[in-house]
Amino acid sequence: MKKLLTAIFCLVGLGSPALIYGQSFTVAVPSDTVTTSIITTASPSNNITNITGSNLTLKWHVDSTNFPADWLPGANFGICDNYSCRNNSASTLWNPATGVGDTFTSTYYANSMHDTTEGFSLSMDLTSATTLGSYWVTINITDQGPAGTSRNLTFILNKMTTAVPVIPNINSDVLLYPNPASDELNIIYDANADIKTIAVYNIIGKMMAVYKVNGPSANLNLESMPSGIYFVRLANPNGQVVATKKFTKQ
Repeated sequence: MKKLLTAIFCLVGLGSPALIYGQSFTVAVPSDTVTTSIITTASPSNNITNITGSNLTLKWHVDSTNFPADWLPGANFGICDNYSCRNNSASTLWNPATGVGDTFTSTYYANSMHDTTEGFSLSMDLTSATTLGSYWVTINITDQGPAGTSRNLTFILNKMTTAVPVIPNINSDVLLYPNPASDELNIIYDANADIKTIAVYNIIGKMMAVYKVNGPSANLNLESMPSGIYFVRLANPNGQVVATKKFTKQ
């Protein structure tokens, strides 16, 4: 009987979502990736929901970014949690010379009656920035409690010029082969779309590679990428994404 009870308790424990997932917080966008177009200012958000019923101490820092130099000054680049907004003055959020950002702590409070959601967002003012295109920043957020939940939130910003017309969609004019792919992927598209960059993202929205291209076709080297499902995003000279296609890497 004792062995039977022990086995039952173990099965109940294994079936408990809290033990299986160990999550203490979730984010608003399930893919963990937010894509935003920006001309001058933008505040893309991926708010955090405390699902524990207890206060959470979260630590966060910029894990990586490819923001150009004129996007990084303190007046241009900021991150807001539920407590305050911090800008990149003195390179505290991200120091491009060292590739390191400071770590910040914030408490996301709980209401024992229901889940509570509070803010987490970028605060971008690129009025003075002249670099156009699609760039990203990834922020790691980790719970300091027993659950130890950790998420990487990625924000992708497409900076455009005010003179940009309506973005054409050329998905139907894009051909990928072979698909599934092995070590390389060929892409053919309409020359009139003026594609200048092709970015590859994995299934959770992390940028894996970006290629500068010219002409109506491109050959992408995939040797360093693990097997899985990926997306290619084709962008014009203004950084506008004009087509997105899915492929599989064997």
